[in-house]
Amino acid sequence: MTDIMSFLKEINGRVKGVEKRLDSLDVFEKRVGSFEKEVTKIWNFVQDQAKGVGERVVLIEDKMESVDLNLGIAVERIQSLEKQQIVLKDELCYIQSQSMRNNLIFGNIPESPTGEIPENCEEIVKNFIREKLKIASNLVEKLSFERVHRMGQREAGRNQKIVAKFSLYKERELVRREWKVLDGTGYFIHEQFPKEVIEKRKMLVPKLIEAKKEGKLAWISFDTLYIDGKPQRKTRGDRK
Repeated sequence: MTDIMSFLKEINGRVKGVEKRLDSLDVFEKRVGSFEKEVTKIWNFVQDQAKGVGERVVLIEDKMESVDLNLGIAVERIQSLEKQQIVLKDELCYIQSQSMRNNLIFGNIPESPTGEIPENCEEIVKNFIREKLKIASNLVEKLSFERVHRMGQREAGRNQKIVAKFSLYKERELVRREWKVLDGTGYFIHEQFPKEVIEKRKMLVPKLIEAKKEGKLAWISFDTLYIDGKPQRKTRGDRK
């Protein structure tokens, strides 16, 4: 009988242990359920955020496409304006050249010893043409000028150049053709051109010299080099 009672007590203790474990399982299940709810909330939040991020990404991509399109249009516009600028610059250079068409530059003609007395530059140029270029006096007296004046600022030890604008192109050419007479005298005369044309002419000089060494007939007219009567290929930016 004692053994049976002991056995029943042992069984009762085990049952109570199982019941405690079951109670623990109930608590654990409740915790798991609560955790699952929290995870679900977090997941839903993450999905909502991901959806919002996706929408913002799409919006940003659309804006980027719009920016790229506008940038492409802007680049094309800038390129078009640059081309127009080149054309306008060439046109302006040509107009300036035309305005200087009747001009000749005279160099190293002594200035008046005092700046207080204005020089009669037209008379100085006529005397120079008569005495240095050996052009007949009767022809010199018929020469007509629109304006004759010194160029730039007065500098000690240097004679300012004189620019003379002839009324007639043929009279300018009559004088210009005699430029070789001044070789070795220290004096010089030459046509007047805009700065851009002068730079182009300087770049053509080596080719001009090379062609002459080869026995070819070569000369520079305006901004173009001619060899044996044929204009040479123009560099980029030259007027066509």
